[in-house]
Amino acid sequence: MSSRAPNINRSRLHEDMVQRLAMQKLPETDRTLFPTIRELLCFAALLGYSEKRRVPLDKDAGVEDVSYQQFERGDAEDLIYLIALAETKDPEVLKDGEESRCAEIFEEYANGGLQIIGEALRRGGGEYPDRDILEMLKERAYLGADEDEPDVSGITF
Repeated sequence: MSSRAPNINRSRLHEDMVQRLAMQKLPETDRTLFPTIRELLCFAALLGYSEKRRVPLDKDAGVEDVSYQQFERGDAEDLIYLIALAETKDPEVLKDGEESRCAEIFEEYANGGLQIIGEALRRGGGEYPDRDILEMLKERAYLGADEDEPDVSGITF
């Protein structure tokens, strides 16, 4: 990625939810659901890509951005490229000068994923966003349904 890498934008339409999921503590805990906005956007982009929901940002509604430097930490930057490559199926997207194209693809899938998360929170009531998101992931078969406790009677130490 060149030093001219663009910041990663998100729609202001989802800002209340973004702040709630990444900044506000979950009920009866002292932790947030997502440690940072970056992690929330990565989750949302993967969800959006998996569900084939690529939604352009409505620039008229406004955008908020996250400094690209935040994505250079850990594997988040790789995820931007991975989603762009998977979407375009064109290795040319990985060349210098294509950073804005990669960022736009990532942003649009993150926007679609944020829509899906918002729908899950509205459907579940939103009081416990962690439960609402887990339920949505189960409904969409990303997670297995709750099963009975495993039989551990035959295990000895």
